[in-house]
Amino acid sequence: MGQEVKVERYGLVAQGFHWLIALLLLGLFVTNTIREMVPEESESVWLGLHMSLGILVFLLTIARLGWRKLVPPPVLIDAPKWSQVAANAAHVLLNLSTLLVPIFGYLRVASKDYAANFFGLQIPSVTGQMQGLHELMEDVFHGEPMEIFLYVLIGLHVVAALWHQYVLKDNGLRRMLPW
Repeated sequence: MGQEVKVERYGLVAQGFHWLIALLLLGLFVTNTIREMVPEESESVWLGLHMSLGILVFLLTIARLGWRKLVPPPVLIDAPKWSQVAANAAHVLLNLSTLLVPIFGYLRVASKDYAANFFGLQIPSVTGQMQGLHELMEDVFHGEPMEIFLYVLIGLHVVAALWHQYVLKDNGLRRMLPW
């Protein structure tokens, strides 16, 4: 029989941050899709929930990065240098995305001189009406191009985790699972 590979794992707090943010990202994609499908009079409910989840992702990412400073992640899986560089780059992009995309979303709303909604708490606009900024956020940084970028980035992350777990059999996915 083969010897089981010992895996240095992420702690339960790091795992909790990872899976909670993953679940919230799914919620963001769902609320945005529903918001685009419902009649205009129902759109504000879904937009409010979308904003709340986005702000929560932002706050949890800050907490997650703070936790990572206190409790560093386990060592990288033994892999070729290019693979380790790619993994680090992907994690940097994922963390940057979960910080910047909510900021861009806030700027998209604020630049129309609207308050952002965080579970009923109104966060006032810091920009006032700024049509050029609104169009930039809507067309690029918090619009369809960013949505596609996030789908690709998250898709690559999932495929890489499954590749490590089931093709390379190095238990890469198991490092982020509580069981």
